[in-house]
Amino acid sequence: MKIIQITRSKTEFQQTVEEQELVLQLGRELEGESILEIIELQAGLFNNTYRVKTSQNRYILKVAPVPNAGVFYNEQYLMLREKSLSQQLQEVSKLIPSYLSFFKIGNRHAFLQSFVEGRLWHDIIDSLSDAENTLLWQQLGEFAKKLHTTKGKRFGYPAPFEQFNTWFEFIADNVAGMVEDARQLEVFCEEIESYIAYLPKLREKLNEVTTPWLQHGDLWPRNVIVDGQGENIHITAVIDGERAFWGDPVSDWVLILYDVPEAFWQGYGENLKENSDPIRIAIYKGMYFILNILEASRFNESDHEPRQHLLQVNRELESYLAS
Repeated sequence: MKIIQITRSKTEFQQTVEEQELVLQLGRELEGESILEIIELQAGLFNNTYRVKTSQNRYILKVAPVPNAGVFYNEQYLMLREKSLSQQLQEVSKLIPSYLSFFKIGNRHAFLQSFVEGRLWHDIIDSLSDAENTLLWQQLGEFAKKLHTTKGKRFGYPAPFEQFNTWFEFIADNVAGMVEDARQLEVFCEEIESYIAYLPKLREKLNEVTTPWLQHGDLWPRNVIVDGQGENIHITAVIDGERAFWGDPVSDWVLILYDVPEAFWQGYGENLKENSDPIRIAIYKGMYFILNILEASRFNESDHEPRQHLLQVNRELESYLAS
C-alpha cells in the first residue's frame, strides 16, 4: 500500500493523521476492497484531503482538524455542519459528490465522498478562453439558483449550531462571535465598534428577509471541479459545502465581494446584487470585513484595507439611519 502525507508545521490546522489509525479506519469503511494508495492532496485550509484508490474504486477522504484547533466562531463544527446538510445538498444537484459515510479517525471527524474526474477551476481559470469561463460561470449561476430555491425552516448554520427564527438573530449572533474573536486576538477596533452599534438599529431591515433559503457559503472557482474543453467544458462537481447556511440568497460573500461576472447572473436568471436592498448588502459586507480583519491577523497581514472597507460600510449605514 502506498501512503503519502504532506509534512505539516505544528501551527497548521491540517495536522498529519496517524498512519496506523488512518489505514485501520479506512479498512473498516471500505470493507471488501483492497486499499492500494492513500495520497494527501495540497488543498484547503482546515481539512486534510486524501485521494484513496482501492482495487475497485477511487474516493476522496476528508479529515477534520483536531478538536482543540483554534478556529474562529463561524468556523466551528465545519464538518459536522456539512454532515447535517449532506442529504439536502445531494438532493439539490447531482453536482454535489455523494457523501458515502461519516466516521472518526482517532478523535477527528472524517468522511468519504465519491471521486469526481476533472480539474479545479481555480487552478486553470487563467488558461481557459473567455468563452470557456463564460460557460462555466453560467453553469455555476444555474447551480446557485437551484440552491436558492431550497427552503429551510430556520435561519443560520446547521446543527450542531443553534438556528434562529429570524434573520436578524442569526446575523447578530454571527457578528457577536466574530467580535469576541476580535477581542481575543486584540484586533477589536473603532470600525468594528461603530458597526456593532449600528446593527441593532437595523433589525427591521434584516427581518424583511422572512424565508431561509439554502446557501453554499463558498461558491467560487476554488470549490468547483470542471472537465472538457471548448463548447463541451462543464462543471462536474461543486465541493466543500461545509460553510453552507440558511438565509438571504445575496448574503453569500462570493456574490457581493468576489464580483462574479454577468455570465453568472445570466445563468442565475437575475442579478441579485443589483436587485437586492443595498442596505442589507452593506450589512453583509460589514460582517465579512470583520472576518477579513480576523483573517489578516491569522495570516500576519495588514488589516488596513478591510478596516477602510468597514469604515465605508459604517458611513453608508449612518447615512441610511439618519435619513
